[in-house]
Amino acid sequence: MSLKTKRMQKILDPIETQINNLKHSIRNSKAGTSDVLNIKSVFCEQLRALAEKFENLSKDDITDYQEMKTKIANTVEEFCLSNEFVTNKLVENISGHISEDAIGTLLDKFTMALKALENLECLPLKQRLQDCFDYVKEMGTVNEIEDFQNIKELGTSILEVLGPLQRYRKSLISSLLSEKIALYTCQIHTTFSILVQLIQEQHKLNASIYSCKKYICERMCLCFKLILDVLDASNPSPEEESLEKENHFVYRMDLVLDIVSEMSTKTQEQQVLECTQLWLGIEDIFSHAMSIAQMCQPQSFEAISAACHSIIGEYENLKSQLCSETPDPSVNNLFLNTLTDALYRLERKVNVSVLTLVMELFSDPFNALRKLVMTCGSSLTAKKRSKSDLHNAIEDFDQLTDKAMQIGIFANACCRDIERVNKIRNCLAGLESLENELVAAITAFYLHPDNKELRASVKLLTYQWQAEMNKLHNTVNLIIDSAAYCQVVLDELQDRIRVMSDCLDNRETVTQQQVQGIVLRAVSLSSQLTATVNDIGSDNIDRQTIMMIRELKAAIFETDASAKKLLVENATEPQQLRVIKRCELILNVIKRLQPALVTVMNNSMLISTNYGKASMGQGDMVHDFSLSYSTMYSLPQDEKTLTYIRTPYTVQNYKPPLSIQPANSVPRTQADLSSLIPYIRTGRMIRMEQSIMYKTPQKVTMDTEDHIITNKLKPRNLSNIRQHLFSRESFAPQNEINFSFETMDLTDILEKVTKLSETLTSTLSKSCNTKMQYINLSDEGNIRTLSAELCNVRVSPIKSFKDLNKTAVKEKLEESSIIGGGDAPSTIETKDYEDEQRLEKKIEMLKKQYFCKYINTNVINNQKTCNFITR
Repeated sequence: MSLKTKRMQKILDPIETQINNLKHSIRNSKAGTSDVLNIKSVFCEQLRALAEKFENLSKDDITDYQEMKTKIANTVEEFCLSNEFVTNKLVENISGHISEDAIGTLLDKFTMALKALENLECLPLKQRLQDCFDYVKEMGTVNEIEDFQNIKELGTSILEVLGPLQRYRKSLISSLLSEKIALYTCQIHTTFSILVQLIQEQHKLNASIYSCKKYICERMCLCFKLILDVLDASNPSPEEESLEKENHFVYRMDLVLDIVSEMSTKTQEQQVLECTQLWLGIEDIFSHAMSIAQMCQPQSFEAISAACHSIIGEYENLKSQLCSETPDPSVNNLFLNTLTDALYRLERKVNVSVLTLVMELFSDPFNALRKLVMTCGSSLTAKKRSKSDLHNAIEDFDQLTDKAMQIGIFANACCRDIERVNKIRNCLAGLESLENELVAAITAFYLHPDNKELRASVKLLTYQWQAEMNKLHNTVNLIIDSAAYCQVVLDELQDRIRVMSDCLDNRETVTQQQVQGIVLRAVSLSSQLTATVNDIGSDNIDRQTIMMIRELKAAIFETDASAKKLLVENATEPQQLRVIKRCELILNVIKRLQPALVTVMNNSMLISTNYGKASMGQGDMVHDFSLSYSTMYSLPQDEKTLTYIRTPYTVQNYKPPLSIQPANSVPRTQADLSSLIPYIRTGRMIRMEQSIMYKTPQKVTMDTEDHIITNKLKPRNLSNIRQHLFSRESFAPQNEINFSFETMDLTDILEKVTKLSETLTSTLSKSCNTKMQYINLSDEGNIRTLSAELCNVRVSPIKSFKDLNKTAVKEKLEESSIIGGGDAPSTIETKDYEDEQRLEKKIEMLKKQYFCKYINTNVINNQKTCNFITR
């Protein structure tokens, strides 16, 4: 039975050391006179008596921490002052083995007593959490409007328990249990804020909105229950502790690369034996790579599959060479290098695929939700509506959530900042919880469009889902590498502009939708760069790069304006050409910006690590860097100097495939997809079993012959720290989770609830008037009000550079040689962008405009038009 808290372990450690020393002394002592044996007998008898006292203490029905603490201290004091002496009748029976048993029993019983004391220490905390659980559970069963005073009391109780809970969390030895409490605490804070919004909506509508209230209460109850489970749980095993941190592509790839790098230093026989472990690691990589590939674009899936085929071939070549009759160490190293290159190619393709997924998802993160909500504005009457009408929209929404989950998990795997990791986990948990409930609420409202409570429920859940997605987007922006992301966006825009040019050459119409795709991806890049500048600090970035980022925002605004003005119905070819030139203007700015971002990323790493510039050259791949393993993955590691290895590739630059076959070997045939089917199935199983906290993982049954045994690789410590293309490096990680924001925000919410409670009468009066106004509206106005509330899809504003110089931009933007066509200006007039804040506002307005759609649908019964507005 191991202790859970650092405080109790600190008490046990010195005593355990002394007891072990005593055991060692008794084991090594030689039999002597009867007096010596008698002393041993006396001592062992006293140890047994002491052990019994500790055992009785652990079994006593003591409910007070101070009482237990006093009794343990008194027991130890009595033992130290004891002058008891026993007769010599035990002399003949005493032995060294019995002495060791008595000492071992004493240690176990003392640990049990400390464990009992440990449990009593958190007993008041458990009771308060249980009280909150019971209160919320009862609240969820009552189908009525909740009083603000009740919510205030609940919030006060949560705020009071937050401090002791965080102190207990910090005292835990297990980082896994500590992280779980942090996640559950954040979820309680988030859920309580939703509950307050719900109560406000209840009083406005004078309705209970019971379905949403029940969901919120059940979600909060689950959080309290999970925290109580952690308080009652024992310490996890080392395997459980490290499973989540190891069970992803990034760690598995780093581990396999370590195995390959260490094989060159071993003998031929050892290399042959190591090949078995190597293949188990490669299979794990394939499974995780396929779980990611299934969420990416078809071309990304094909690229990842091709890289896996290449690795299989290089592994077979290596194995054949190691098992040959006349092995050559130099040739062995050659095959090891080709296998390493193949592994790096797979790593690069996975990183680029996830960056592309980030670009796709966060360019239009609310598209699937918008389609789902707007389906509720169908002109069909309630009797003609069916759940099957929402099938395609629900499927798109589920896929979007799965993509967000995959991005969040991959970002966490690449990040060493615990604060940001916890934020992403909190966002993913929120999306995970909201997904099924939101779909159920929208489905219910679609079938009953006149139900005001269902409308309010969808409104609340939709707003919260958007908030979680925005928080996820903002945090991921702080993790990803700006230079790599810029190159991914650049490649995408080049392809899209090429398609537009081909349309013009073939006398096909260039549409606003094509321009919109370019603008949205450029806005996504602009948003990421803004987050990076604010995080690094504008003082650490040269002014020319800052100006190019401003130039990008100006180009985005001008491109959007030209598309709206020129791409009208029956637009002429010169008009379409002018719009294409504006799109090329964005492309040119990004081309000039990309190498500058590479410098920014390298310089930010230099600032974090205090490296000299000479050590960070493109050709320098390996640098010695003293860093404990716990900094990387928070796992145990022997203290030693690790090696930092930079990626030998970028999005654009990498080693082309080069395969060398052993002599007298059979030429390899072209591999097909069938060899990867087992890994594709395992990848699907990994995706379906992924859960942050709310979902019960789905178990996928697989045929025995196709089942891939994963995680069979023997546990081993990483010997290197590797750079990852997806994320920008930071060697000054945040190792502690800060809950000051949650505490302050909860306090602000309580103050707001207090004010609402004090003005409840006036609020209810206004709510009744609003309700009557809504009821008296015509059908057209009723639907318009409904749609405006439901489709309130908001976009996080692009934050301005806090530390930038607010003076006007004096320089004219660099003239582009490709600008032309018609009478379009070849330069951007800087007078329209003299104020940095004005440019930021225009970009923000532009982003909102692209998420605002006006769809006119005819209402069959009334033959009237309703406007569904998505913001």
